[in-house]
Amino acid sequence: MTAAADPKAKAAQRYPSLRDFYNADPARLSSRERDVGLWWRERADGPLHRAAWIADTGELYLARLGPREEGGGGVEVLARVADAERLERMLGGWRERCGEPGSLQWLRRRSAVSVLPVRPRPRWAQPEAPAGAVA
Repeated sequence: MTAAADPKAKAAQRYPSLRDFYNADPARLSSRERDVGLWWRERADGPLHRAAWIADTGELYLARLGPREEGGGGVEVLARVADAERLERMLGGWRERCGEPGSLQWLRRRSAVSVLPVRPRPRWAQPEAPAGAVA
């Protein structure tokens, strides 16, 4: 079953808060992050969103800024991108778009066409087991 066909996978793509998002996967807590813009918006007067990519999970996520009572705080995983080079190709020109009215739709379209499964790390990149450990 593909992630798109799995209702659980679809539901797991949204989180009520940044705290819930990070706590749902320990790999997110220790990973490097790459900022992908702080002012994504639908309309000139619309709410702002921050986008970032988490290296260890490959997740490109969007966090709505602002007070919770105004809809802020929620997190949405837009895509899984295997590496930083693919991310840059996928979002080429994002710096020029971010902050403009309609930029959020642009980001969603660009991330939707390039959703890729995250490849597991090669065996040589895995941490070594302690001496005497059974694999």
